[in-house]
Amino acid sequence: MSAIENSERELPSRAGTFWALVPAILLGSALLGLGVMASIATRDPSFALETDYYQRAVHWDDEQAQWRTNERLGYGLGLNVDGAAAVSISLRDRGGEALRGATVTAEAFPNARAGQRRQVEFAESPDGTYRAALAHARPGLWEFRVSVLKDGQRFTKIERADVPPAREAR
Repeated sequence: MSAIENSERELPSRAGTFWALVPAILLGSALLGLGVMASIATRDPSFALETDYYQRAVHWDDEQAQWRTNERLGYGLGLNVDGAAAVSISLRDRGGEALRGATVTAEAFPNARAGQRRQVEFAESPDGTYRAALAHARPGLWEFRVSVLKDGQRFTKIERADVPPAREAR
């Protein structure tokens, strides 16, 4: 072998190594991005799923029957939230009279943090309204899924109300 033949021999190129690693780099970055997104989603307090969604779908006919019962009972429900996060509910029967002696409960949650649900039990006041407190309530739009039990009849209604910021002590 002569010196001329040696100099004409090709040296290995590193360009091939770079292109061989490109698919591995793309796959690795895709997996890293997926991991970051999954981590954010599981820690996000505003992410929520509807409780017992499948069971609600299976029992859709029961929910329709409840809506018919609500129409038949004809109760009127007014919901008010004041600056101290005190919730009051006024209930009226079909004739407009105050509905007394009912058991009133609600599932309440802020729309911005729907995973932070609370069970609220209301107490009847002498004036015929039902009152409860939302301790440490986040200001903003809240959903109240109210359930009224009176004389073996169940009435339900979903109300939304704006919870104002807590008043500062003076």
